[in-house]
Amino acid sequence: GTETTAADRTDRAGASTTAQTTPPIRAVTVQPGNTLWAIARDHYGEGILYVRVFQANRDLIRNPDLIYPGQVFSVPD
Repeated sequence: GTETTAADRTDRAGASTTAQTTPPIRAVTVQPGNTLWAIARDHYGEGILYVRVFQANRDLIRNPDLIYPGQVFSVPD
């Protein structure tokens, strides 16, 4: 028989029926003057949610008050 993988399955309209299991993640490159608070405010609407950005990038951020231009952080939805 023919073997199919989940990636090969499509519905009648031709759309893939494979469920996406990873949430979309955006990235942001730190610019001069950026803070985690400002990044969170821009992406989530509330600066206090900077903790989400910090937690997602703990391996890149030693101190949430010290981020540097050129760093690239993931911003989970």
